[in-house]
Amino acid sequence: MRPRTLLGSFFLLACATEAFADEAKPAPPIPDAPPNEAPAKAEPSPEDASAKPKKGEAAEAQAAPPPVIEVSVIGRSDDALQKVPGSGTLIGAKEIRRSMPAETGEILRRVPGLVVRPEEGLGLRLNVGMRGLDPTRSRQVLILEDGMPVAINPYGEPDLYYSTPVERIRAVEVVKGSGSILFGPQTIGGVVNFLTALPPDKPEWSLEAQAGQRNYYKLSGLYGGTAGDARYVLQFTRKQGDGFRNIEFHATDFMGKIAFPTSARGEATFKIAVYDEFSRSTYVGLTRRMFELDPRTPSIAPHDGFNVRRYDASLTHEYRFSEATRLRTFIYGYITDRDWRRQNYDRDAKPDVTYERIVGDPSVSGAAVFFRNTSMVRDRDYQVLGIEPRVEHRFETGRVRHTLTAGARAHVETADRKQFQGDIVDTAAGNLQDREHHRTFAIAAYAQDRLAFRDDLLVTPGVRVEYAANLRSVDRTAETGTSRDVTNRGTSDSLAVMPGIGMVYGTPKLNFFGGVHVGYAPPRVSAAISPGGQDAQLDAEESTNYEIGMRLARPKWIRAEVTGFIMSFRNQIVTGTEASGQQSELANGGRTLHRGAEAQVTLGIGQALSLPLAIDVTGRYTFSVSTFRGGPFDGNRLPYAPLHTASATLDVEHRIGLGAQVAWSYLSDQFADEYNTVLVDPTGRLGVVPGYHLVDVALRYRHAKTGLGALLTVKNALDQVFVATRLPDGIQTGGFRQVNVGLRWDHR
Repeated sequence: MRPRTLLGSFFLLACATEAFADEAKPAPPIPDAPPNEAPAKAEPSPEDASAKPKKGEAAEAQAAPPPVIEVSVIGRSDDALQKVPGSGTLIGAKEIRRSMPAETGEILRRVPGLVVRPEEGLGLRLNVGMRGLDPTRSRQVLILEDGMPVAINPYGEPDLYYSTPVERIRAVEVVKGSGSILFGPQTIGGVVNFLTALPPDKPEWSLEAQAGQRNYYKLSGLYGGTAGDARYVLQFTRKQGDGFRNIEFHATDFMGKIAFPTSARGEATFKIAVYDEFSRSTYVGLTRRMFELDPRTPSIAPHDGFNVRRYDASLTHEYRFSEATRLRTFIYGYITDRDWRRQNYDRDAKPDVTYERIVGDPSVSGAAVFFRNTSMVRDRDYQVLGIEPRVEHRFETGRVRHTLTAGARAHVETADRKQFQGDIVDTAAGNLQDREHHRTFAIAAYAQDRLAFRDDLLVTPGVRVEYAANLRSVDRTAETGTSRDVTNRGTSDSLAVMPGIGMVYGTPKLNFFGGVHVGYAPPRVSAAISPGGQDAQLDAEESTNYEIGMRLARPKWIRAEVTGFIMSFRNQIVTGTEASGQQSELANGGRTLHRGAEAQVTLGIGQALSLPLAIDVTGRYTFSVSTFRGGPFDGNRLPYAPLHTASATLDVEHRIGLGAQVAWSYLSDQFADEYNTVLVDPTGRLGVVPGYHLVDVALRYRHAKTGLGALLTVKNALDQVFVATRLPDGIQTGGFRQVNVGLRWDHR
């Protein structure tokens, strides 16, 4: 499917759809404050919803514009989180604005149960795991942006070579457990949804410029306003720098949204976005000896280059048939072009090969990297198109109030994968070695009924069904050592039924929740179908997830959540390593068991003591044991699954506009392979990954009358030098200390 075909199909679907919708009542933004103190009904009855407004409220409702439609995984009411039958986290705009993150991982480190693994220190590619799941390329967590999948191919290749720029993010929703059954296809760990800027009801704008160490520069701007009945917002960001270890980068991002009424009962939001990035990211890392001598050694592969371009569009429309019934239809499409040029190299010298250069100690096997005077270019093009109508209906049966949600999704994705062999190091082209085409057509359907038996008891059963049909067509291959044209075609399919049930008992001040659901992740196309076209009969990843927990919001200045969880896998897929004898990137780990607990507490000390300034303290901790069950690795811990993660923040803000924040995070030791190898091998690929902690500092000031402000951020303030990962091929260090200063001018 060519880009013009994909875009044409998108607009055809958009024009052909008349009625779309989800929730029609005006919705406040995601709150940064605790839920309402006053107990509320577990679910409003249709009669309550249709009650006439009080005197004066009707005029106000007519004057207020309809809500901007967006896709939320938690909901938009004040007590939405209290109704989720599983653990959840809301990180609002105020918290993000105060922390001034330089990359998306900084935000997600504030979520219990999540592990964020740096890659090159730049945060350009997000690696996040959940409750012991492998964080590599975030392939085992469903990442969404305004409800749209972020992975390049959500079914066939669910990797995050692109991730939402942090400058776009207005708020973050995270749902784990049975609360995520309405979303897919990845339903094992949970859902992360990045919410972007909303079109405002009145003109607002902002302009920010930053500069920092290593020639870091960033310019970002936002403008929003109204045009007749329509509201719109435009956002732009450009950032660049020399990067850590001379891994230079530059990225340009643009996003636009327009919200407009379609009828007296309908509202739509259309969004487009374009992202372009280039960096000197590389697969090859430092050897053990290189890291010991100088962990700040510049990249040993300066000729490598990674370029990704992303074009996406979405249309969300809501239509309210009545106060009790509403329909939402979500149409999305995106194109991702990914090119990665890498200089070819060997770990040991080959006879009759002349090398361009040798880095490291060639006298020790594996302690040097032998770079050839050739390159390999992986050129990948991905297209995704989908449509998802969802209906919500509220009704009563006797004393039980129901909120029934049901929907279906049709989704098609394609991948055109080419690999070139370049005769020189810096070429972006060369002789075509491999070419293949992937296509997946998937249909999903789901239903969930939230039953309110009393004002303080919600029971939510649900089920999700996923079907995916895959095609792999190999046109040219170098599998035998010599490139040749072939016509290998094969197909496979998978079907899964995922039931779940959750419960919430209590009030917004104190409630208990629990649930169980079946998790599912479809097999990748390249794993499900062999290069020769044979169906590998590969089992999908399946798990049974259990969860129980408690939320507290009493008194007003305390918020807390504690959760215990168990995930039992029947077919865990882990990242393959040389030690395990795996030649492919992914390996079948068989049965695994994940057990643990996570907690978060926030104290509003300034509010509690009635101080003239806000003092907020938050602490988070996760204990997780993830082990293999049976097989050759029985009892061993999974790779990149730390036992302990913790973080804490202290934020102080005075009403004159001056504020400061200190954030601390900790990650304990991890193993890099299934054998739990402790000693580091000469290549740096195997061995324990030592634990580390990071401290970030942010200072800010904003003059309320003029909107002028200044900021100072110090990332990794203690200048910790640490091993972030031993993947893909050697030691990759985390980012060093980075000091940035900036000016901001806004009107809101």
